Amino acid sequence: MSMRKAALFFVSLMLLCCVALASDEVEVTNLQPTQNAQACFRLFPTTNIWTFLKLDTRTGLAWQVQFDASGSDRFSNVLNSETLAPVASQCGRFALYPTRNIFNFLLVDQETGRVWQVQWSQKQEERLKWLIP
Repeated sequence: MSMRKAALFFVSLMLLCCVALASDEVEVTNLQPTQNAQACFRLFPTTNIWTFLKLDTRTGLAWQVQFDASGSDRFSNVLNSETLAPVASQCGRFALYPTRNIFNFLLVDQETGRVWQVQWSQKQEERLKWLIP
């Protein structure tokens, strides 16, 4: 009888482990389309479902792009109007990296290593870019 109890305990333990592992959900809402890292223009998602950042990967120029389902609140705002590299630079020179702050990204010149903090916002006075020494 003790052998039977041990087997029942083992089977119960295995079932509990299977249930625990099966309850881990895979987050599918954060899937992003594959992008060509060498493309001249790229869109980078923000955690705001309506807002993307568009980057000219040759020059470092950046825009906030907002869309909406009804079509009444679509716009594009300049975040960085200063060319950070010669216009003849190759595509893929610049890239954006998200931070834990949903409004801030790091803009990296992948040739020189220079880094800027880029902040997007609905308010013009809060759209900023700073060089990080």
